[in-house]
Amino acid sequence: MSTFIEELLNKHGVKPTPQRAVITDFLVNTCSHPTADEVFQAVSDKLPVSLSRATVYNTLNCLVEAGVLKEVVTEPGKARYDAKVSDHHHFVDVSTGKVFDIEAEQISELKLDLGDKFKVHNFHVTIFGDAKDAKSPGEEVS
Repeated sequence: MSTFIEELLNKHGVKPTPQRAVITDFLVNTCSHPTADEVFQAVSDKLPVSLSRATVYNTLNCLVEAGVLKEVVTEPGKARYDAKVSDHHHFVDVSTGKVFDIEAEQISELKLDLGDKFKVHNFHVTIFGDAKDAKSPGEEVS
């Protein structure tokens, strides 16, 4: 277990078990916004003991609740996971399914005018469309 991963988990109040460390390490080192099944496939052979899908799902939920990861929903019923927890948004290429990070400053023109009924604390934007270039509108991550 790397010191960085152990410190990251401890900082968020998560006990660093081998399973949590392997899953966190994979997500910190990928930009692909994987699903739980993709995480399972990527890490299932990284431990000397078998790893169940239930353990992966439970670990992902734990890491999201602790703030180590963000859950990104790109289509109904399909959660993806993102270790980049800083303020940013996403663009989903509907043709390829690739997910691109969009920096918060790139959405600065969005105006939230919801009247007095709502007090906005935060928001997340997911844009769906066709990416014209593999490196636009943001860095390719899937």
